[in-house]
Amino acid sequence: MAECKQHAPVGLARLALLLASVAPFASAQTPDSTLFESKIRPVLVTKCYGCHSTRLKAPMGGLVLDTKAGLLKGGQLGPALVPGKPAESNLLKALRYTDPHLQMPPTGKLPDSVISDFEQWIAKGAPDPRKEAPAAATGGSAPLRGMPVEEGRKWWAFQPVTEKPLPSGAKESGNRIDAFVRAKLQQKDLAPASQADPATLVRRAYVDLVGYKPSFEEVDAYVSDSSPNAWEKLVDRLLASPHYGERWARHWMDVARFAEDNPTSEATNPAYPFAWRYRDWIIEAINKDVPYDRFVKLQLAADLMPGTPRDDMRALGTLAQPRSITRISVSRLT
Repeated sequence: MAECKQHAPVGLARLALLLASVAPFASAQTPDSTLFESKIRPVLVTKCYGCHSTRLKAPMGGLVLDTKAGLLKGGQLGPALVPGKPAESNLLKALRYTDPHLQMPPTGKLPDSVISDFEQWIAKGAPDPRKEAPAAATGGSAPLRGMPVEEGRKWWAFQPVTEKPLPSGAKESGNRIDAFVRAKLQQKDLAPASQADPATLVRRAYVDLVGYKPSFEEVDAYVSDSSPNAWEKLVDRLLASPHYGERWARHWMDVARFAEDNPTSEATNPAYPFAWRYRDWIIEAINKDVPYDRFVKLQLAADLMPGTPRDDMRALGTLAQPRSITRISVSRLT
């Protein structure tokens, strides 16, 4: 992010803080731990911690992999690895998928290059620079502590929408949001960007609202429209387009981690042929301007809400996960 000259000291201070924060980590790196930090730990975090972590009340198989002690202790099958002896390490056996009863991760075998990294790491003695258990873990059984409920209720996102007064000295003209933007620019001693020309403006509107660029004819039609409400007409037309729902439904489905199949493991996560029902419901709901509170409630409890049309039962795809509807993986909020 660009910093104006007046803020150079602040930028330097931030840089100094950043360097200070990473210095201990950098100094702790040794040739022996480089392989672990660059090749091993990232795989453990993304592929293993979901089932084998001290953050879980009951880790699968009693095995935790987010601590050095847990990795050496192992679980119900004994030690996960024997430093210096890849052939005797259950961790490597599970990664290789040679035992039909011991295959990890269950979502699919990792690439051979990754398995080779683990073999090399174990052969070198499995150097692991981790010294302590994660700060949030307390024996693997206590629940994680978060923000107190009363304090959480004061969070800005849960406050009622209110109209704020204009910044001091601002005049009521045009979009009220512009007054706040101008005030912040003045505070930072910055000048606003120049106004976009009509051709640029129409392209931005199309990309933002429907996800694709307009044709030459569409740009020309807007540029040639001299009516005072040309912009409002353009925006209303794009909001009424079915492509608007398709464009913005994608964002919601990304949050819900919508997917129709899992190509990494057909055996444990088969494709669900009717996943499109939930997808289409999201698109239709956005195009119908379904109020946000109802939009969320339908996805949580459509079958418990009196008078809910049968067509809206598709909304349950996000949590119900029946084979006849869809396969949705809902991420944890941490």
